[in-house]
Amino acid sequence: MKQIVLSRFDMPWLPITGLIIFTVCFAAYAYWTFKKENKSMYDQASLIPLEDSPVESLVKSSKGEVL
Repeated sequence: MKQIVLSRFDMPWLPITGLIIFTVCFAAYAYWTFKKENKSMYDQASLIPLEDSPVESLVKSSKGEVL
């Protein structure tokens, strides 16, 4: 049944468009993750499991206080 459906599929632009959208979104997310401006945010987030009360550290960081 799958072969019958795929043999009559007459919109090849649809999966190509989906692939292009996926590739663009993946590249944008990868760029956002690895840009140097976000390094301090990821360093701070990596220390959250080691702190005594992570909720207080998040409140302090949102107020702009230095940890």
